[in-house]
Amino acid sequence: MTVPSRKRPEIVAPAGNLEKLKFAVLYGADSVYFGGEEHNLRIQSDNFTRGDIGEALDFCKKHGAGTIFLMNSFLHEKDIPAAARYIGEMKGFPFDAVMVSDPGMMALVRESGAPWKVHLSTQMSTLNHLAVRFWHRAGVDRIVLAREATLEEIRMVRDNTDAEIEVFVHGALCVAYSGRCLLSRFMAGRDANRGDCAQACRWRYSLVEEKREGSHLDIIEHASGTEILSSKDLCLIDRLAEYIDAGVDALKIEGRMKSIYYSANTARIYRHAAECAGTPGFEKNLPFYREELDLVSHRPYTADVFNEFDGEGFGPVPYIRKAMFMGYSAGTATDGASLVKTFNPIRPNETLEAIFPITDTVQDDRFLVKEIRDSEGTIVDLARPNALYRITFDRELGENAILRKRL
Repeated sequence: MTVPSRKRPEIVAPAGNLEKLKFAVLYGADSVYFGGEEHNLRIQSDNFTRGDIGEALDFCKKHGAGTIFLMNSFLHEKDIPAAARYIGEMKGFPFDAVMVSDPGMMALVRESGAPWKVHLSTQMSTLNHLAVRFWHRAGVDRIVLAREATLEEIRMVRDNTDAEIEVFVHGALCVAYSGRCLLSRFMAGRDANRGDCAQACRWRYSLVEEKREGSHLDIIEHASGTEILSSKDLCLIDRLAEYIDAGVDALKIEGRMKSIYYSANTARIYRHAAECAGTPGFEKNLPFYREELDLVSHRPYTADVFNEFDGEGFGPVPYIRKAMFMGYSAGTATDGASLVKTFNPIRPNETLEAIFPITDTVQDDRFLVKEIRDSEGTIVDLARPNALYRITFDRELGENAILRKRL
């Protein structure tokens, strides 16, 4: 393994809503990226109201985390007035940076006089140092390189430019070029380039011979269906030291649509791994890192965007779910029980695993559910999802622990 000779890069984590943002920060993210109610590429995400944005900024400032606000949709002519208005409304928020894809959006940000730094999205497919220099001279502070950029290309960019460089290290990949896709618009009338991707590449497809209408032939058959366009997920944990040594300034995790558990666990694993990269501790912890990343919902992992099937041809890429997110501790009641916000049913006498905000070490433990009380204080035999319960465990759980159950 290459030993990193540079400082630890920033861990940039996804925040699909305010809860996810808080847990990503508590679990190790140096910066979080999130979108408002307009002009970002995940309009199906919960996203942030103006009240959420204010609370998010206060929380991140308190915990020393950076904020990256997304305005990364592509503008049609008719979108320009609304985008200019929205930037004006957002201008009073002290984001550390705003991320754009469209040069027109960047122009509107600059014309508004907003003081934010500008980050360029991976959607712009930046692959070489000449392009990085162009954008840097145009006023972009950080460039998120295209996922197609090879490690050697990243090294060449670093050696030939002074711009900040960010690369994706984990999460979903797209079969379209840097995510710029028209398949969703063609098949569902939902424009991925304006944040409304229907993920048509993940749908089930069959082959039909034109003279045998209705006779559907599966191209590849497996238990979960058939995918002919769906990609594996990216996971660069094994090669992290090489990317750090290449000189990247930030390591980005994809997944604003994923769960609180996903945001927190990926942030803590990559934060700890980045701090250990290039030391004997990294090799010692690598099996643990791999196991933890396998315990978040994902498709089969790949570290090679260009040859993800290793020359073996296409294979199935179903979701892998090895753990269920049960809930998190939101505080402690006066009687010592934990206040738990539930996301899946919890029953007495169940043993649940817990993960915790990152400190000097990565902590995991197991806890036995002894008693469950509802909001009225009544003992119940089931904690139902999407509610707050007082749960007594066999010992103190502590605040901000995330509970899961292996499947």
